[in-house]
Amino acid sequence: MTQRLKELLERVETWPKEAQDEALESLQTIEEDFVPDAELARDLARGEREIRRGDGTPQEEVFERFGV
Repeated sequence: MTQRLKELLERVETWPKEAQDEALESLQTIEEDFVPDAELARDLARGEREIRRGDGTPQEEVFERFGV
């Protein structure tokens, strides 16, 4: 991350809520346009964190539920 971007993101915390909401929407749109499968990457990262914590549903239970 560039220093300019870090500084801007720090200042965002002082912006009015409406401006923060607009910034969030803009960043989400940029992410969707420039980062392929960003949502998938977040889902996979979340799943990995759950596995490390021992959370989630055991593989055997998933197979049983879906008859695999």
